[in-house]
Amino acid sequence: MKKYFVVLVLIVLVMGCENEQTKGLEAPEMPNVSGNSYGNMINHGFVAKQDNLLIYMKFNDSTIPFSNNAIMAKKEDGTNEVKLTSKGFGDINVIKEWVYYTVMPFSDVPMLYRVKLDGSEREKLVKGADYVQVKNDQIYYYDSIKNGIYKMNLDGTDKVQIYSPKPKVTMNFYVDREQIYFYKPIDEDGDEGKLYSMSLNGENIKKLNETVSYTQIIDDADEQFLYYTDTEEHLYKVDKQNGKEIKITDQKFSSLIVDENWIYYLNPSDKYHIYKMKKNGEQNQLLLDKDVSDINMLNNWIYYKIDGQEDIFRVKTDGTGNTLFSKRK
Repeated sequence: MKKYFVVLVLIVLVMGCENEQTKGLEAPEMPNVSGNSYGNMINHGFVAKQDNLLIYMKFNDSTIPFSNNAIMAKKEDGTNEVKLTSKGFGDINVIKEWVYYTVMPFSDVPMLYRVKLDGSEREKLVKGADYVQVKNDQIYYYDSIKNGIYKMNLDGTDKVQIYSPKPKVTMNFYVDREQIYFYKPIDEDGDEGKLYSMSLNGENIKKLNETVSYTQIIDDADEQFLYYTDTEEHLYKVDKQNGKEIKITDQKFSSLIVDENWIYYLNPSDKYHIYKMKKNGEQNQLLLDKDVSDINMLNNWIYYKIDGQEDIFRVKTDGTGNTLFSKRK
């Protein structure tokens, strides 16, 4: 699900206030196809990658939430750290010369911004953007103010409503190459939640099956399946084409991320330690015995935060190489 290419050149590092233009990074020769993976974005999207460059949050340790978080960049080998902008919340996507991210003001209404890799031209694109996904040269998001799934150009122009339900409910959705899969907690007839699919322009809406009736969200996806948990945190998958639903295991899950062969997750039954298991439910194994609050994954690294702390650590997907990645401010 994650494709990254070639090499970026780091220029000069200048740390300063937000109103100063910081000098940072050049646009890549071959940019990302997707701004970040869906699994990362549904888990707050606090790290992203393009070429050999990592974009990530440096969290503030203040008692005032999000008051001075920063968005940073550095090479994959840990060198040349650059501050791009302040007051970020997360939901990081990076495509071409732009970094997209959300800001959460005290109104609790997320605002989508973007800033160039050189730290310049910071601008607000839209207010009320949830479930942001940047792909197919479009930005897809749920507008929590207007109540609907929207898309717009990468520069924020031509906002188009793709779909809006009649009830005022938040819809979680996943953008594939040719389809959008979305979950409605309540449908137009007042029934319990179901999974649906539609084309990228909002046409050909159809219900995947009749058995899904949970109040949870789509947790991740691969080429064939959508993965989601029920009200008791048990893991299921549903075939995108025929709607067949399969219960993977009775094991409880939280904050899961799926790759080609494995499911990585926090285990609520074991103090939210990091585990992984095969996608058929076999070979369940402990990776890290720390109380974790959030995970993201890039290549062969799992990035995580310890519950109650703002530092970012990372560990390899085989459980080795555990180290501090970014110290909180």
